[in-house]
This record gives sequence, C-alpha cells and structure tokens, in this order.
Amino acid sequence: MNNDDRILLTMEERLERSAGSLAASPEAAAKLVERFSRLPAFQVFFGKPDVDAMYGLTGEFWDHPAVDMGSYYGFSHSFRLAVEHDNHFFRPASLGIPMAKKQDPYKPVWGVRMNNAIVLLGLMLLDHAKGSLRPKNIYHCMRMTLGQYLDALENPDFQKNEGQDLSREEFRSWREALLENYGGSIPLEKALAGILGRYITAWQEFDHLDHIIRCIGALSCYLEQEEAGRTLPLEEADRVRHFREALCQYSPELEGWELVEMDKRYLDPRGYYFNLAYEYPEDVPDPGSKDIAPGTLRSQIFLSERDYSPKSLLELAAKSPSPDLQALLEKYICDERLASAMREINIAVINLYVLFVEPYLQMGTDCCKNYLK
Repeated sequence: MNNDDRILLTMEERLERSAGSLAASPEAAAKLVERFSRLPAFQVFFGKPDVDAMYGLTGEFWDHPAVDMGSYYGFSHSFRLAVEHDNHFFRPASLGIPMAKKQDPYKPVWGVRMNNAIVLLGLMLLDHAKGSLRPKNIYHCMRMTLGQYLDALENPDFQKNEGQDLSREEFRSWREALLENYGGSIPLEKALAGILGRYITAWQEFDHLDHIIRCIGALSCYLEQEEAGRTLPLEEADRVRHFREALCQYSPELEGWELVEMDKRYLDPRGYYFNLAYEYPEDVPDPGSKDIAPGTLRSQIFLSERDYSPKSLLELAAKSPSPDLQALLEKYICDERLASAMREINIAVINLYVLFVEPYLQMGTDCCKNYLK
C-alpha cells in the first residue's frame, strides 16, 4: 500500500523479503563469501562442547603457523593439516569419487578423524544456516543458491594463492556432478542439509551393525550373570566366553552392559535380545529440520575406528552365543551394501570439504582486501 509515496509492507511481505537471498549479483555473492571467510573461527562453534569436540579432532594443529583461528579461512588450514598428517596420499577426487585405487572400500577415504571433523563442521554450519544464531554472516551466505555460491567460489580474487587441491578443471568437473544431484537453484542451506542427510543414511548401515553386535554383547553379559547363580552347560559357557573375548578385542564399547537390567530375569533371554536387535531404532533426527536445537546432532553420527570389513564382522558373528543373533548379524554383513554405504559417506565428506574447506585455503588478507569497506 502507498502512504506519502512510501511502500508499506505487510508482516508476511516483510518475512518473505527477509528470507530471500542477499546475493543479488555475482559481486554481492562474492562479498558474502568473503565476509564469511573473515569470521573469527570461534564464532562458528556453538558453545564449549563444539570447541572441545573439534579440538579433540584437529586441535593439535591449531597452534601451527599455517592456522589462524582469528578467521574462518585461517581455521580451514587445520583440516588440511589433519588430512596430510593421517594419510600417505591426499587428493580430493573428481566427481566426488575417491581416486585411490587401493583405498579400502570399508574405511573412510581420509581416515576416521578427518571424517568426523568435516561432519562436525557441516553440522555447525547448518545450525547457523537456520538463522537462530549470531553472527549472521554464515546465515546470509547460506541463503544464496548453491549455484550462486559455486560461482562466487570461482571468483578470480579468491583464486590467487598457490597450493589449492583442485585445478579449475577438476573443480568444474566436481561442480557439475554436485549440481546433477542437488541442482543450482536450491539454497545452499538445503544442499548442505541434503549432503548431511545422505551421510546419515549411509552411516546408519554401520550403526545398525553396531546395534546388533551390542545386543549380542548384552546377551553374553546376561548369560554370564546367570552363570553366577547356576552352571551353564560347558559348551554354552565356552561360547559365551569366546564371544566376550572376541568382542573385547573388536570393540569394548559394544559390550552391551547398558542394555542389561541387573535385577531383571527373562524366561527366554535369547528371544528377548533377538527382538531388541531386530528392532533397530532409526530415530536419528533430520539435520535440516528447524525443530532440531543447535548442538543437538553431533558425535552420535561420528564414525568409529572399528573394522567394518566383512571378514572381521563374520569372524565375530561366528562366535555369537545365539545362532539366531548370528544369522541376523550375518544378514546385514553384505559386501556390496557396506562398500556402497562407505562410498556414500566418502562422497559426502569430500563434497563438504570442497564446499567449505578447500576454497578457503586459497583466501587471505590479500585476496579479501578488495571487498573490505
């Protein structure tokens, strides 16, 4: 409506306008990226738990001369140093596919530490992208479309420094593959949520295995408690002991004691823990949901250092004190499915790295000064 030549907007119109992208031009998009890059690194974290979690992953590099926690682009070097430290090779892959032919198909391409650090970074950025946190630099950056953001990353002022991991040709090849999956018109926030969502779906394949193993461990703990009150058949006692020894070597974290109610007894413990193992609780929240409070989703979706090769898992399953639980575990030990899930995890981590780490390695005072007010 008009009032003295001024346009007065309704509340709905104001909200709609405020929700739009500020990247009205390529120059505006590049300026938003530059402002994000200069943001002090500690403003990316949501409180001390995030700082502690990231410090446990990459903190040993925070005092390195190449790392400057006074800016996001300086902080990004800590990820690069972590990758170099943990790997004999390092090369982001064209089209998001790991390039090393000898790469173990059941392990994260750059190791567990780097996998979890990049996932944590993505989750922190997504929390900012929802708009409830300050400062708003990340939020404004995430409101532009994926296509606008990728265009901004190719701005010549951001490409002056030496040492980038991808050539222009490789970046554009990777870009085409990313846009095939997500499209250039969706907001960057939605693309980030989609990448993390695909990661979580793949991660659940391994978490499902952990859940079954934990239930077998709980059954063995329960049977050991029963043995204190009565004598188990020798063969059964040996099977329980051998499984517990194997599980302790594989991963003590999966012993399953938390699933054992100390004062409770079951007429059919094998049936009880089989049903518990069968009912995998797929209740991981959607990382892109506005209802998820900042900091909610973090280490619970980290990968572990466990050996998820089918050979190791089948050897563990063979020692199960319950044939039914053994069969259930073996059902989910599928070479192709596990390799496919790890490939999805690796693609997600590589996409996050090339979106939010690799471009910022090239930035610095010299390439950002053109955008200073």
